[in-house]
Amino acid sequence: MTQSGFFELNRLPENTALGYIHDAQGWRTNIYNLPIIGGGDGGAFTTVGDLYTLWDAFFKYKVLSRDLTEQYIKPWSKAESEGENIYYGYGIWIRKSNNLYEESIIGADAGVSFKTAVIRSKGIIYTILSNNSHGAWPIIQGIQDYIEQEMG
Repeated sequence: MTQSGFFELNRLPENTALGYIHDAQGWRTNIYNLPIIGGGDGGAFTTVGDLYTLWDAFFKYKVLSRDLTEQYIKPWSKAESEGENIYYGYGIWIRKSNNLYEESIIGADAGVSFKTAVIRSKGIIYTILSNNSHGAWPIIQGIQDYIEQEMG
């Protein structure tokens, strides 16, 4: 069953964050670019706390069985990337760098960008959510650089 829905701009749910796009006309909202109700290809609504809870439950095998969890985080294909060992599992990105092994979920669309990641060997979970298309990436790079320099 597919669901979709629309809210008038002045009737968005309370405390809803809008995403923003910068184009030739300047900054504008992304409300006409994304589905208001999430689907299989985007439009998810989440919080940092929700994503922490997801990772915790995922690696305690409360989301999937141990066998299915291991299948999801197994590197199935190598991503074409300059100088990095990045792989894709079943919906999970895997980055191998020095002695670090990071599992992550990454997303972006018009007006939003995010990454949530786990480095289990170091007990690290981090999540960056941005309400513009490019806002998350510089912060994510800074976190990765710090982790590699200080812990890698």
